[in-house]
Amino acid sequence: MTNVRRALAVLLIAATGYAAPAAAQTVNAEKLVTTVVIAKIPAGVPRAKIDEGIVASVPTYQKIPGLIRKIFTVNDDTYGGLYLWTDRAAAQAWFTPELIAKIKARSGVDPQIIYFDSPIQIDNRPLGK
Repeated sequence: MTNVRRALAVLLIAATGYAAPAAAQTVNAEKLVTTVVIAKIPAGVPRAKIDEGIVASVPTYQKIPGLIRKIFTVNDDTYGGLYLWTDRAAAQAWFTPELIAKIKARSGVDPQIIYFDSPIQIDNRPLGK
């Protein structure tokens, strides 16, 4: 496993909270899957434009079958997200060749999409917060 993949795995454990607060939960009946997507921000695109695109995309993500959670990610030169899915089929149904081509058209390079099995999710937030 590369250092990048190892770091992403640690990040996933920290960021894809799904279980009851302060609890770990093994979900063998559901084969939950997490995808990490990393795409290059095109040269000259300001952060404000990226943030506007994120806000505008929220209704789309709220309607995707099988998507449990999406965490948007942005740094100086990439954007993307962490996605928690009900199963791999739901994730693959979203990440079609057409979607990948659309992302490539915006950024100039293929996005990196990594699939992980997600047998345990932890959410340390108190109930109601």
